[in-house]
Amino acid sequence: MGFSVSASFALLLTVTLISFAIMYTAIDNTYSNVLDAIEDHANIVTITKSSQLYVSLYDYTTQLNVSVYDVIFNITNSGTTLSPPRWNFVYDGVLTSTNIDIENKQYIVPGDSLLLTVLNVPKTTDVHALVVVTETGCNLKFKWRWIWLNQTAGTGTVEVINSAWYCPREG
Repeated sequence: MGFSVSASFALLLTVTLISFAIMYTAIDNTYSNVLDAIEDHANIVTITKSSQLYVSLYDYTTQLNVSVYDVIFNITNSGTTLSPPRWNFVYDGVLTSTNIDIENKQYIVPGDSLLLTVLNVPKTTDVHALVVVTETGCNLKFKWRWIWLNQTAGTGTVEVINSAWYCPREG
């Protein structure tokens, strides 16, 4: 025989309730994920806005009979805690990790410093640039050059021309 009207109605009602329960769970999870994403984004913006590095000191090492020098920068953190292993370096316009030696620290906390050495820089009067890109997307860019004191004797010094801290704009 046939399926009764009341049994059909009960089946449809049960299926509808199950469907709404599944849909409610999905909507609730989605809403929670959106709220978590908004909170994470706000935290990242706060970290980005409060992070800052600067070159506090610099020095160089060289020998008279070679045509290269190593320049050592003391990078100081005056913002939030950053993680140097997650940094990238753009040296003279090229993304690289060669010729860059950075002190082995997992984190650099506010007020802390680390040494960053650029190796085998040619002793020319060309301007060199290094961009340190942090995990927040902010970067420290500085430029320097070799200045000959006595080119025939092979003596000179390093001069930092400028340094600047840049962060992406919120948009």
